[in-house]
Amino acid sequence: MASNGSANKNTPTGHSNAKPTRYLPPLDLDDPLDATPPPYTEQDKIWDTARQTLPEKPPAQPITIAVMGPTGTGKSTFISKLAGQEEVPCKIGDRYVRLVDTPGFNDTNRTDTEILSALADWMKVSYSENMLLSGIIYLHSISDTRMTHSSLQNLRMFRKLCGDDNLKNVMLATTKWSITPLNDALNRERELTSEDGFWSTMISAGSVVRRFSNTAASAKELVDEIIDGGQQFVPTIQKEVVLQGKKLADTEAGAYIEEAIVRLQKKHDEEKKALLEEVQRAKQEHNLSMQKALEKERLRLDKKMAEREEEQRQLNMTTNEALQLRIRRLEEEQVKSLLERAEEQRRLQKTTAEAFQRHMQEIEAIKKSDARMTPKVKLGFWRLTWRCLACKAKAPDQGVWNCPECNFMQQNVY
Repeated sequence: MASNGSANKNTPTGHSNAKPTRYLPPLDLDDPLDATPPPYTEQDKIWDTARQTLPEKPPAQPITIAVMGPTGTGKSTFISKLAGQEEVPCKIGDRYVRLVDTPGFNDTNRTDTEILSALADWMKVSYSENMLLSGIIYLHSISDTRMTHSSLQNLRMFRKLCGDDNLKNVMLATTKWSITPLNDALNRERELTSEDGFWSTMISAGSVVRRFSNTAASAKELVDEIIDGGQQFVPTIQKEVVLQGKKLADTEAGAYIEEAIVRLQKKHDEEKKALLEEVQRAKQEHNLSMQKALEKERLRLDKKMAEREEEQRQLNMTTNEALQLRIRRLEEEQVKSLLERAEEQRRLQKTTAEAFQRHMQEIEAIKKSDARMTPKVKLGFWRLTWRCLACKAKAPDQGVWNCPECNFMQQNVY
């Protein structure tokens, strides 16, 4: 101990005012003075408080649950009852849960290819961050009188994305019970869950059916059930895109979309062929109005066919090509947004200028009206001398004026 103390004493500290380390002899526990613990200082109190407030271990990775289903089934409503946002960890009990609102297919604003591409991108990012799914809640509106084409399309795409092996991690939840007559809702639920119903295969594979009553307690109950029994898994689309490195067209969901695109292209080809025959007939009959209507319809079909071809091209893109396309579209959207804002600013400036001009015209009209009703000051004796009608003070030689002394408005006339 003595050698250590002398070594510390001779070591330079780098500061001119630093004090040398004080030599401390070894403790003798038999000595009552050495055995006495040091006094409890304020610094010790701070350290003890910090140890009590710090968690024993950092919070675990949030449990990730995807909320899927057609547009309008209440996905955002379900998430807002628990989290308040589209994707945010919220604490349920002693666990953190991340609810992810996924877009529905067969949307009017986005193509199925764009939705699948966005979903695949999210799958890549979540896998790189070790954020695997623990369950999927698939929502279906019980208010729908029948299984619409959109609902059926979403259900088929969902099975392609999830994979039959992972259906045991799926919860099929019906929504909008409060706005649907009870008997009708019960009958539709039986149609979905019966042996020959749309959900029968999924139920046989392990999916469970639950009801969401549009309350926070109901949402928490469904999520709690997934937390208690769910295990992390890799959906089929994530396995194909991330682990196997497939293009979207080579995935099960992408192949399903491409088949639909091919069917639409064939349908458009037949429609265009029939349309061209009608155009020839209209030309022979010299029916100009019919020709214009048919030409308009032909342009619409050409636009649809070009969109289908673009979708098919996107499905067969590599990851880098898809990323470059997405960047280019984002840049185009930004430029378009800037141009729209500039045009809006220009319109606003034009409107403001026109309003200011109208305002000045109204002021001039008021002045002229006031001038007609203003008392007239006749020419004075010295011809250049004008005096106020009220206080006789001298005034400048001008038309309509206010007296500088009494502020009386009047007009000079010759």
